[in-house]
Amino acid sequence: MKSRNTWALLGLAALGQEALAHAHVTEEQRFGAGDVELSVGLGLLNGQSREKVYDEGKKLSQLNWAIKQVPTLHLGVTFNPAEWLSLDAKGWTQMGKGRSHMKDYDWMDGEDEPWTDYSDHPDTKVKKAWQAEFAATVWAFKREDLALGAMLGYQHSEFGWEAKGGRFTYSSDDGFRDITGQIPAKLKSISYEQTFATPFVGLVGLYTHDNWTLEGRFKYSQWVKARDYDQHHLRNVTFTGNNGNRGKMQSLAVGVSYKLTPQLSLKGNVDYQTYAEAKGSMLEKNLKTGEREYHGGKAGSQANRTVLSSLALNYRF
Repeated sequence: MKSRNTWALLGLAALGQEALAHAHVTEEQRFGAGDVELSVGLGLLNGQSREKVYDEGKKLSQLNWAIKQVPTLHLGVTFNPAEWLSLDAKGWTQMGKGRSHMKDYDWMDGEDEPWTDYSDHPDTKVKKAWQAEFAATVWAFKREDLALGAMLGYQHSEFGWEAKGGRFTYSSDDGFRDITGQIPAKLKSISYEQTFATPFVGLVGLYTHDNWTLEGRFKYSQWVKARDYDQHHLRNVTFTGNNGNRGKMQSLAVGVSYKLTPQLSLKGNVDYQTYAEAKGSMLEKNLKTGEREYHGGKAGSQANRTVLSSLALNYRF
């Protein structure tokens, strides 16, 4: 009889523990639904963009636009209307003009031969850099320490530069790299802008242990609408590129956050993002005469890659 009572008490204790565990999970889930989280942070942006010009498949020109330690401001909001759904609106923008460096290479007979013309522009500034993102995450699997979800979203990215002064090495009709010179300092040489309009799909995973959370996000798109605009101030010529609507983008972000209080956390994040080379048509315009020339097919291209590091405070209501 005593043995039966012992087993009964042990059984009741096990059931009690299971009920308490279930109640704890339920409380955690109830707390998640309806949450709003605000985020504000600072970051540094590094990377490079490229623009290229082609003639019947031969590369005639390539400009490399660097992005060096550009300070950024980050803002975001997340709303969880249900346990299985999260809605995000977030973005970042540069703070002030960022450092850069532009190098311009040209080939008379295509890149299979050595370059024939080159200009170097150390006095280059990042005049515009920002990105805005809207996404919905459906959580396919969710428990206290682990969550996995699928994302569907849209992001818009813009970058712009201005190069002044510089030095050059050109080839004449009768010689090879036989002309050298300097462009006066502070004189505008070339301005350039890129835009990327990007619907995307993705995956997100969260792993939590005590007050720490490890987060990974992967985004992919093959529907990028890529456009660019180049102005050569010394020649009074502009080039407007329509580089198609089927460009490719990939992004991998890894973040680590620490919960300072039940509502406040500190998060560090690194995001590596690439826009693959997208080719398309180009419209050339002479600003003095108004003359226009359309170059169809794959006459020009744009590409971009960035690494964005950030540190942010997140507050959950």
